[in-house]
Amino acid sequence: MKNQLIRNRFIWFVGAFIALCASWVLCRFTFFDLHGNKQWVMLLFIIGLVVLIISAIKDARKVMGCTIVGYIGGFALGIVFGVDVPVDVANTNSGTTNNWWFIWTISYLVIIIIGVIWEVLAKRIKSGKVRK
Repeated sequence: MKNQLIRNRFIWFVGAFIALCASWVLCRFTFFDLHGNKQWVMLLFIIGLVVLIISAIKDARKVMGCTIVGYIGGFALGIVFGVDVPVDVANTNSGTTNNWWFIWTISYLVIIIIGVIWEVLAKRIKSGKVRK
């Protein structure tokens, strides 16, 4: 029984890891011309990997799913709703920057938190600890 539980957790982790890697490849290489950033894509990938590892240990499949959806969905939200913001360093009118990375990060973290809340509520309902 315990071996089956560990095997299921491992299978879920591997599947989620493959999906996260595929999302990273899309964001990093395929859509690079949309954002021009390498480091932020990798940083959010590492955050997602840490969340996946913790989720696999805790058997939190909903969090794993939300992590994948949040990575690629947050990226899409950032690209769609990102706007150019003027950068004025010491009144030099040095150009613009885009806030897509901020939108991506916030939406990614919010979706992961939604997954955690969903997981906690689902486990409480399953164990009967929630009043009806």
